[in-house]
Amino acid sequence: MEQSDQPKWKPDIATVKDLAQFFRVDRTAVPDVMKAMAVPRRGMGYPWLRIWVALGLDLVTVKDPDVLKTPLLALKDVAAMLGENVKTTRRRSEGEHRDKSIPAHIDFGPRKRLYLPAEIQSWILGEPMPFERRQESLSFVPDKAKQNSTPKEKEPKPSRASVPSAVNMFMVPPRPN
Repeated sequence: MEQSDQPKWKPDIATVKDLAQFFRVDRTAVPDVMKAMAVPRRGMGYPWLRIWVALGLDLVTVKDPDVLKTPLLALKDVAAMLGENVKTTRRRSEGEHRDKSIPAHIDFGPRKRLYLPAEIQSWILGEPMPFERRQESLSFVPDKAKQNSTPKEKEPKPSRASVPSAVNMFMVPPRPN
């Protein structure tokens, strides 16, 4: 019998409480976050595998799946690990700093930026990453946060003068005032 280096994935479900700790959000925000990530509810929770795929992880390259369940790090935690100001760490992650090598972040709103702990630890130590992940900054802003943002202005309807004359023949005549 052969032993492979690949982990044995089991259908593991994350409860709302687990996800609230993992994403560092309130329990009431978890369903909105999962909806923004397009991860459906299954029974009593949400499948970890779907969550990790939504976060851009290449599951084939993962050596230890339990490392992935470690709660995400907030920007201030990463700054503390690096021994620098939060503003400097934010500038690094946005590519505005001379050192642009920090691993990609995950946005959960305008003031919530999270990082995978295993990526940050490997990056600090200069070790290879324990898994591969799309190195693009992801954004999962729940619907409630989107509703509170500034509303988009509606595009004005074209006036009759801007419509070609051949089309005007088939339009309803304007109402008199």
